[in-house]
Amino acid sequence: MKPGVPTQKSGYDYDVVIAGTGCAGLSLAVRLARSEALSSWNILLIDQQKKNGNDRTWCFWEAGRGYFESIVRHRWSLADVMTADAHIHLHFDPYEYKMIRSGDFYAYCKQILQQAREQNPSRKIDIWYEPVTKILDKETHAEVHTSHHTIRCRFTFSSLPRNIPQDKPVHFLWQHFQGWLIRAVTPVFDASRMVLMDFRVPQQQATAFMYVLPVNTHEALIEYTVFSKQLLPPEVYEACIQQYIQKNYPDLCYDILEKEQGKIPMTDYIFPQTDKHVIYIGTSGGQTKGSTGYTFSFIQQHSETILHALEQGNSPNTSHHPRKNFYRYYDRLLLHVLSESLYPGDKLFADLFDKNPTDKVIRFLIEQSSFGEDISIILSLPKKPFLKAALDTWKENSNR
Repeated sequence: MKPGVPTQKSGYDYDVVIAGTGCAGLSLAVRLARSEALSSWNILLIDQQKKNGNDRTWCFWEAGRGYFESIVRHRWSLADVMTADAHIHLHFDPYEYKMIRSGDFYAYCKQILQQAREQNPSRKIDIWYEPVTKILDKETHAEVHTSHHTIRCRFTFSSLPRNIPQDKPVHFLWQHFQGWLIRAVTPVFDASRMVLMDFRVPQQQATAFMYVLPVNTHEALIEYTVFSKQLLPPEVYEACIQQYIQKNYPDLCYDILEKEQGKIPMTDYIFPQTDKHVIYIGTSGGQTKGSTGYTFSFIQQHSETILHALEQGNSPNTSHHPRKNFYRYYDRLLLHVLSESLYPGDKLFADLFDKNPTDKVIRFLIEQSSFGEDISIILSLPKKPFLKAALDTWKENSNR
Protein backbone atom coordinates (compact mmCIF):
# COMPACT_ATOMS: atom_id res chain seq x y z
CA MET A 1 0.00 0.00 0.00
CA LYS A 2 1.22 3.49 -0.81
CA PRO A 3 2.93 5.28 2.14
CA GLY A 4 0.59 7.56 4.04
CA VAL A 5 -2.60 5.67 3.20
CA PRO A 6 -4.65 5.40 6.40
CA THR A 7 -6.04 2.05 7.46
CA GLN A 8 -9.50 2.93 8.74
CA LYS A 9 -11.26 1.00 11.47
CA SER A 10 -14.06 0.62 8.95
CA GLY A 11 -11.72 -1.29 6.68
CA TYR A 12 -11.60 1.48 4.07
CA ASP A 13 -8.34 2.94 2.82
CA TYR A 14 -10.26 6.09 1.92
CA ASP A 15 -13.90 7.02 2.28
CA VAL A 16 -14.09 8.43 -1.25
CA VAL A 17 -11.95 7.89 -4.31
CA ILE A 18 -12.43 10.30 -7.22
CA ALA A 19 -11.07 8.99 -10.52
CA GLY A 20 -10.27 11.96 -12.75
CA THR A 21 -9.18 15.46 -11.71
CA GLY A 22 -10.92 17.46 -14.40
CA CYS A 23 -13.96 19.68 -13.98
CA ALA A 24 -16.26 16.98 -12.59
CA GLY A 25 -13.75 15.40 -10.22
CA LEU A 26 -12.53 18.67 -8.72
CA SER A 27 -16.03 20.21 -8.54
CA LEU A 28 -17.10 17.30 -6.35
CA ALA A 29 -13.83 17.13 -4.38
CA VAL A 30 -13.93 20.74 -3.18
CA ARG A 31 -17.51 20.35 -1.98
CA LEU A 32 -16.67 17.20 -0.06
CA ALA A 33 -13.56 18.85 1.39
CA ARG A 34 -15.56 21.85 2.64
CA SER A 35 -18.45 19.84 4.08
CA GLU A 36 -18.66 19.95 7.89
CA ALA A 37 -20.86 16.85 7.90
CA LEU A 38 -18.16 14.91 6.05
CA SER A 39 -15.14 16.46 7.78
CA SER A 40 -13.91 13.07 8.99
CA TRP A 41 -14.01 11.52 5.52
CA ASN A 42 -10.72 10.89 3.77
CA ILE A 43 -10.57 11.68 0.06
CA LEU A 44 -8.27 10.40 -2.66
CA LEU A 45 -8.13 11.83 -6.18
CA ILE A 46 -6.40 9.83 -8.90
CA ASP A 47 -5.45 10.92 -12.41
CA GLN A 48 -2.95 9.73 -14.95
CA GLN A 49 -1.43 13.19 -15.29
CA LYS A 50 -1.40 16.59 -13.63
CA LYS A 51 -3.74 19.28 -14.91
CA ASN A 52 -2.41 22.80 -14.48
CA GLY A 53 -2.62 24.92 -17.61
CA ASN A 54 -5.32 26.49 -19.75
CA ASP A 55 -6.18 23.42 -21.77
CA ARG A 56 -9.83 24.44 -22.04
CA THR A 57 -12.33 27.20 -21.30
CA TRP A 58 -15.70 26.68 -19.62
CA CYS A 59 -18.58 29.05 -20.28
CA PHE A 60 -22.08 28.97 -18.83
CA TRP A 61 -25.13 31.07 -18.07
CA GLU A 62 -25.79 31.96 -14.48
CA ALA A 63 -27.96 34.46 -12.60
CA GLY A 64 -26.31 35.94 -9.51
CA ARG A 65 -23.20 34.69 -7.77
CA GLY A 66 -22.11 31.10 -8.25
CA TYR A 67 -19.85 28.60 -6.50
CA PHE A 68 -16.80 29.58 -8.56
CA GLU A 69 -17.54 33.31 -8.77
CA SER A 70 -14.09 34.37 -7.58
CA ILE A 71 -12.36 32.83 -10.62
CA VAL A 72 -14.72 34.05 -13.34
CA ARG A 73 -12.36 35.59 -15.90
CA HIS A 74 -15.02 37.62 -17.69
CA ARG A 75 -18.77 37.88 -18.08
CA TRP A 76 -21.13 39.20 -20.73
CA SER A 77 -24.72 40.38 -20.76
CA LEU A 78 -24.82 41.20 -24.48
CA ALA A 79 -24.24 38.93 -27.45
CA ASP A 80 -24.83 38.43 -31.16
CA VAL A 81 -25.96 35.51 -33.30
CA MET A 82 -25.25 35.94 -37.01
CA THR A 83 -26.11 34.06 -40.17
CA ALA A 84 -25.89 35.03 -43.83
CA ASP A 85 -29.44 36.39 -43.56
CA ALA A 86 -29.80 37.61 -39.98
CA HIS A 87 -28.05 39.51 -37.20
CA ILE A 88 -29.73 38.88 -33.85
CA HIS A 89 -28.88 41.02 -30.82
CA LEU A 90 -29.24 39.29 -27.46
CA HIS A 91 -29.51 40.63 -23.92
CA PHE A 92 -29.06 37.90 -21.32
CA ASP A 93 -30.52 39.77 -18.31
CA PRO A 94 -31.02 38.52 -15.57
CA TYR A 95 -28.35 36.01 -16.62
CA GLU A 96 -24.70 36.52 -17.37
CA TYR A 97 -22.56 34.40 -19.64
CA LYS A 98 -19.49 33.60 -17.55
CA MET A 99 -16.05 32.38 -18.56
CA ILE A 100 -13.68 30.31 -16.43
CA ARG A 101 -10.22 29.34 -17.69
CA SER A 102 -9.16 25.84 -16.72
CA GLY A 103 -5.80 26.94 -15.31
CA ASP A 104 -7.55 29.20 -12.80
CA PHE A 105 -10.02 26.44 -11.98
CA TYR A 106 -7.36 23.80 -11.31
CA ALA A 107 -5.32 26.14 -9.11
CA TYR A 108 -8.36 27.34 -7.15
CA CYS A 109 -9.64 23.83 -6.44
CA LYS A 110 -6.22 22.60 -5.33
CA GLN A 111 -5.96 25.63 -3.04
CA ILE A 112 -9.29 24.68 -1.42
CA LEU A 113 -8.10 21.10 -0.93
CA GLN A 114 -4.87 22.35 0.66
CA GLN A 115 -6.80 24.62 3.02
CA ALA A 116 -8.97 21.68 4.08
CA ARG A 117 -5.83 19.66 4.85
CA GLU A 118 -4.40 22.48 6.96
CA GLN A 119 -7.63 22.95 8.90
CA ASN A 120 -7.77 19.25 9.79
CA PRO A 121 -4.25 17.74 9.69
CA SER A 122 -5.52 14.30 10.72
CA ARG A 123 -7.67 14.12 7.61
CA LYS A 124 -6.28 12.66 4.40
CA ILE A 125 -6.97 14.54 1.17
CA ASP A 126 -4.50 13.16 -1.33
CA ILE A 127 -3.87 13.30 -5.07
CA TRP A 128 -2.06 10.48 -6.86
CA TYR A 129 -0.88 10.60 -10.45
CA GLU A 130 -1.05 7.10 -11.90
CA PRO A 131 -3.36 5.24 -14.30
CA VAL A 132 -6.58 3.70 -13.03
CA THR A 133 -6.77 0.22 -14.52
CA LYS A 134 -10.00 -1.09 -13.03
CA ILE A 135 -12.92 -0.02 -10.82
CA LEU A 136 -15.02 -2.68 -9.14
CA ASP A 137 -18.34 -2.44 -7.34
CA LYS A 138 -18.24 -4.87 -4.41
CA GLU A 139 -21.01 -5.92 -2.04
CA THR A 140 -19.99 -3.52 0.74
CA HIS A 141 -17.56 -1.11 -0.92
CA ALA A 142 -15.85 -0.01 -4.11
CA GLU A 143 -12.38 -1.10 -5.15
CA VAL A 144 -10.07 0.94 -7.35
CA HIS A 145 -7.05 -0.63 -9.02
CA THR A 146 -4.20 1.48 -10.35
CA SER A 147 -0.97 0.43 -11.99
CA HIS A 148 0.57 0.02 -8.51
CA HIS A 149 -2.17 -0.09 -5.88
CA THR A 150 -5.57 -1.38 -4.83
CA ILE A 151 -7.75 0.99 -2.79
CA ARG A 152 -10.90 0.11 -0.85
CA CYS A 153 -13.44 2.89 -0.29
CA ARG A 154 -17.08 3.58 0.52
CA PHE A 155 -17.73 5.17 -2.86
CA THR A 156 -15.85 5.80 -6.07
CA PHE A 157 -16.83 8.69 -8.34
CA SER A 158 -15.42 8.31 -11.83
CA SER A 159 -15.29 10.71 -14.75
CA LEU A 160 -13.13 8.34 -16.79
CA PRO A 161 -14.46 7.92 -20.36
CA ARG A 162 -16.98 5.19 -21.09
CA ASN A 163 -17.70 3.74 -24.51
CA ILE A 164 -21.11 3.77 -26.16
CA PRO A 165 -22.07 0.25 -27.29
CA GLN A 166 -22.03 0.01 -31.08
CA ASP A 167 -25.29 -1.94 -31.16
CA LYS A 168 -27.30 0.82 -29.45
CA PRO A 169 -29.54 2.95 -31.74
CA VAL A 170 -28.41 6.39 -30.59
CA HIS A 171 -27.75 9.73 -32.21
CA PHE A 172 -24.19 10.95 -31.92
CA LEU A 173 -22.26 14.01 -33.04
CA TRP A 174 -18.93 15.41 -32.03
CA GLN A 175 -18.75 19.03 -30.98
CA HIS A 176 -15.15 19.69 -31.94
CA PHE A 177 -13.28 22.96 -31.88
CA GLN A 178 -10.05 24.89 -31.88
CA GLY A 179 -9.70 28.22 -30.14
CA TRP A 180 -7.05 30.92 -30.16
CA LEU A 181 -6.60 33.45 -27.39
CA ILE A 182 -5.13 36.39 -29.27
CA ARG A 183 -3.75 39.77 -28.23
CA ALA A 184 -4.17 42.51 -30.83
CA VAL A 185 -1.81 45.46 -31.10
CA THR A 186 -4.74 47.84 -31.60
CA PRO A 187 -7.91 47.96 -29.44
CA VAL A 188 -10.44 46.31 -31.76
CA PHE A 189 -12.70 44.34 -29.38
CA ASP A 190 -15.77 45.37 -27.42
CA ALA A 191 -15.44 43.52 -24.12
CA SER A 192 -19.10 44.13 -23.26
CA ARG A 193 -20.38 42.02 -26.20
CA MET A 194 -19.59 38.49 -27.26
CA VAL A 195 -20.39 36.56 -30.41
CA LEU A 196 -22.32 33.49 -29.34
CA MET A 197 -22.61 32.06 -32.84
CA ASP A 198 -21.42 33.46 -36.15
CA PHE A 199 -22.45 31.01 -38.85
CA ARG A 200 -20.82 32.99 -41.66
CA VAL A 201 -17.99 30.48 -41.83
CA PRO A 202 -17.36 27.24 -43.78
CA GLN A 203 -20.05 24.79 -42.68
CA GLN A 204 -18.09 21.59 -43.49
CA GLN A 205 -21.36 19.94 -44.63
CA ALA A 206 -22.47 20.12 -41.01
CA THR A 207 -23.19 22.89 -38.48
CA ALA A 208 -20.26 25.22 -37.86
CA PHE A 209 -19.84 28.63 -36.28
CA MET A 210 -17.31 31.03 -34.85
CA TYR A 211 -17.45 31.92 -31.17
CA VAL A 212 -15.77 35.17 -30.06
CA LEU A 213 -15.19 36.00 -26.39
CA PRO A 214 -13.44 39.36 -25.90
CA VAL A 215 -12.01 39.82 -22.40
CA ASN A 216 -10.74 43.37 -23.01
CA THR A 217 -10.23 45.69 -25.96
CA HIS A 218 -7.04 43.89 -27.02
CA GLU A 219 -7.67 40.23 -26.15
CA ALA A 220 -10.28 37.70 -27.26
CA LEU A 221 -10.77 33.97 -27.50
CA ILE A 222 -11.78 33.15 -31.07
CA GLU A 223 -13.00 29.60 -31.49
CA TYR A 224 -14.13 27.63 -34.53
CA THR A 225 -16.73 25.02 -33.51
CA VAL A 226 -18.29 22.24 -35.59
CA PHE A 227 -21.11 19.78 -34.88
CA SER A 228 -20.48 16.73 -37.07
CA LYS A 229 -19.92 12.99 -37.07
CA GLN A 230 -16.32 13.27 -38.23
CA LEU A 231 -13.44 15.33 -36.84
CA LEU A 232 -11.35 17.67 -38.99
CA PRO A 233 -7.58 17.89 -39.49
CA PRO A 234 -6.03 20.57 -37.21
CA GLU A 235 -5.04 22.72 -40.18
CA VAL A 236 -8.70 23.15 -41.20
CA TYR A 237 -9.61 24.80 -37.90
CA GLU A 238 -6.53 27.00 -38.13
CA ALA A 239 -7.35 28.12 -41.67
CA CYS A 240 -10.94 28.98 -40.72
CA ILE A 241 -9.82 31.05 -37.72
CA GLN A 242 -7.22 32.88 -39.81
CA GLN A 243 -9.77 33.63 -42.53
CA TYR A 244 -12.29 34.86 -39.97
CA ILE A 245 -9.82 37.24 -38.36
CA GLN A 246 -8.71 38.57 -41.74
CA LYS A 247 -12.31 39.10 -42.87
CA ASN A 248 -13.64 40.72 -39.70
CA TYR A 249 -10.48 42.50 -38.49
CA PRO A 250 -8.58 43.31 -41.72
CA ASP A 251 -4.81 43.70 -41.43
CA LEU A 252 -4.94 43.11 -37.69
CA CYS A 253 -1.57 42.56 -36.05
CA TYR A 254 -1.84 40.08 -33.21
CA ASP A 255 -0.06 37.44 -31.18
CA ILE A 256 -1.50 34.02 -30.34
CA LEU A 257 -1.18 33.70 -26.56
CA GLU A 258 -2.71 30.25 -26.20
CA LYS A 259 -4.41 27.57 -28.26
CA GLU A 260 -6.97 25.04 -27.16
CA GLN A 261 -8.47 22.15 -29.06
CA GLY A 262 -11.00 19.57 -27.97
CA LYS A 263 -14.05 17.48 -28.65
CA ILE A 264 -17.25 16.92 -26.69
CA PRO A 265 -19.64 14.03 -27.36
CA MET A 266 -23.21 15.08 -28.16
CA THR A 267 -25.46 12.06 -27.76
CA ASP A 268 -28.85 10.93 -26.51
CA TYR A 269 -27.36 7.73 -25.12
CA ILE A 270 -27.95 7.34 -21.37
CA PHE A 271 -25.10 5.53 -19.68
CA PRO A 272 -26.41 2.85 -17.30
CA GLN A 273 -25.90 3.37 -13.57
CA THR A 274 -26.55 0.13 -11.72
CA ASP A 275 -23.62 0.00 -9.31
CA LYS A 276 -24.15 0.69 -5.63
CA HIS A 277 -20.73 2.08 -4.77
CA VAL A 278 -19.42 3.30 -8.15
CA ILE A 279 -21.01 6.50 -9.45
CA TYR A 280 -20.13 8.14 -12.75
CA ILE A 281 -19.82 11.91 -13.00
CA GLY A 282 -19.17 14.49 -15.72
CA THR A 283 -19.74 13.45 -19.31
CA SER A 284 -19.52 9.78 -18.28
CA GLY A 285 -22.30 10.46 -15.80
CA GLY A 286 -24.64 11.98 -18.36
CA GLN A 287 -23.94 15.62 -17.48
CA THR A 288 -23.20 16.82 -21.02
CA LYS A 289 -26.31 18.25 -22.65
CA GLY A 290 -26.75 16.21 -25.81
CA SER A 291 -28.02 18.99 -28.06
CA THR A 292 -25.51 21.71 -27.15
CA GLY A 293 -22.50 20.12 -25.44
CA TYR A 294 -22.85 22.40 -22.40
CA THR A 295 -21.52 20.57 -19.35
CA PHE A 296 -20.16 22.89 -16.64
CA SER A 297 -23.47 23.93 -15.05
CA PHE A 298 -24.85 20.40 -15.07
CA ILE A 299 -21.69 19.14 -13.37
CA GLN A 300 -22.22 21.70 -10.61
CA GLN A 301 -25.84 20.63 -10.13
CA HIS A 302 -24.84 16.96 -10.04
CA SER A 303 -22.05 17.67 -7.54
CA GLU A 304 -24.49 19.45 -5.23
CA THR A 305 -26.96 16.57 -5.48
CA ILE A 306 -24.26 14.03 -4.59
CA LEU A 307 -23.03 16.17 -1.69
CA HIS A 308 -26.50 16.50 -0.18
CA ALA A 309 -27.11 12.77 -0.49
CA LEU A 310 -23.87 11.94 1.32
CA GLU A 311 -24.45 14.55 4.02
CA GLN A 312 -27.87 13.06 4.73
CA GLY A 313 -26.50 9.53 4.87
CA ASN A 314 -28.17 8.49 1.62
CA SER A 315 -26.75 6.58 -1.30
CA PRO A 316 -25.36 8.94 -3.96
CA ASN A 317 -26.09 6.57 -6.84
CA THR A 318 -29.71 7.79 -6.92
CA SER A 319 -28.39 11.19 -8.00
CA HIS A 320 -26.93 9.86 -11.25
CA HIS A 321 -29.46 11.60 -13.46
CA PRO A 322 -30.83 14.69 -11.71
CA ARG A 323 -31.74 16.07 -15.16
CA LYS A 324 -35.38 15.61 -16.08
CA ASN A 325 -36.37 13.08 -18.72
CA PHE A 326 -38.35 15.51 -20.86
CA TYR A 327 -35.24 17.65 -21.37
CA ARG A 328 -33.48 14.53 -22.56
CA TYR A 329 -36.35 14.01 -25.01
CA TYR A 330 -35.96 17.57 -26.33
CA ASP A 331 -32.23 16.90 -26.70
CA ARG A 332 -32.98 13.74 -28.64
CA LEU A 333 -35.25 15.57 -31.07
CA LEU A 334 -32.83 18.43 -31.64
CA LEU A 335 -29.89 16.07 -31.99
CA HIS A 336 -31.86 13.97 -34.47
CA VAL A 337 -32.65 17.05 -36.57
CA LEU A 338 -28.98 18.07 -36.60
CA SER A 339 -27.42 14.63 -37.09
CA GLU A 340 -29.81 13.69 -39.91
CA SER A 341 -29.63 17.15 -41.54
CA LEU A 342 -33.40 17.58 -41.41
CA TYR A 343 -32.99 21.37 -41.12
CA PRO A 344 -29.90 23.60 -41.43
CA GLY A 345 -28.25 24.11 -38.06
CA ASP A 346 -27.60 27.81 -38.62
CA LYS A 347 -31.27 28.47 -39.34
CA LEU A 348 -32.36 26.31 -36.42
CA PHE A 349 -30.35 28.23 -33.82
CA ALA A 350 -31.21 31.56 -35.44
CA ASP A 351 -34.92 30.68 -35.21
CA LEU A 352 -34.49 29.65 -31.59
CA PHE A 353 -33.06 33.01 -30.54
CA ASP A 354 -34.94 35.23 -32.99
CA LYS A 355 -38.45 33.94 -32.27
CA ASN A 356 -38.24 33.74 -28.47
CA PRO A 357 -37.30 36.05 -25.59
CA THR A 358 -33.64 35.51 -24.77
CA ASP A 359 -34.17 34.81 -21.07
CA LYS A 360 -36.69 32.10 -21.96
CA VAL A 361 -34.25 30.46 -24.38
CA ILE A 362 -31.55 30.47 -21.71
CA ARG A 363 -33.85 28.83 -19.18
CA PHE A 364 -34.65 26.22 -21.81
CA LEU A 365 -30.97 25.56 -22.53
CA ILE A 366 -30.00 25.32 -18.85
CA GLU A 367 -33.08 23.18 -18.14
CA GLN A 368 -34.84 25.58 -15.78
CA SER A 369 -37.80 26.48 -17.99
CA SER A 370 -41.45 25.81 -17.28
CA PHE A 371 -43.49 23.32 -19.29
CA GLY A 372 -45.41 26.21 -20.88
CA GLU A 373 -42.16 27.87 -21.95
CA ASP A 374 -40.92 24.58 -23.41
CA ILE A 375 -44.06 24.19 -25.50
CA SER A 376 -43.92 27.76 -26.81
CA ILE A 377 -40.27 27.35 -27.80
CA ILE A 378 -40.91 24.07 -29.58
CA LEU A 379 -43.86 25.58 -31.45
CA SER A 380 -41.65 28.46 -32.60
CA LEU A 381 -39.33 26.07 -34.43
CA PRO A 382 -40.00 24.60 -37.90
CA LYS A 383 -42.64 21.93 -37.48
CA LYS A 384 -41.89 19.52 -40.34
CA PRO A 385 -38.35 18.47 -39.32
CA PHE A 386 -39.30 18.13 -35.65
CA LEU A 387 -42.41 16.11 -36.43
CA LYS A 388 -40.25 13.79 -38.52
CA ALA A 389 -37.72 13.60 -35.68
CA ALA A 390 -40.51 12.77 -33.21
CA LEU A 391 -41.86 10.05 -35.50
CA ASP A 392 -38.39 8.58 -36.08
CA THR A 393 -37.72 8.65 -32.34
CA TRP A 394 -40.98 6.84 -31.65
CA LYS A 395 -40.03 4.16 -34.19
CA GLU A 396 -36.57 3.82 -32.66
CA ASN A 397 -38.03 3.40 -29.18
CA SER A 398 -40.48 0.80 -30.48
CA ASN A 399 -37.61 -1.24 -31.89
CA ARG A 400 -35.45 -1.09 -28.77
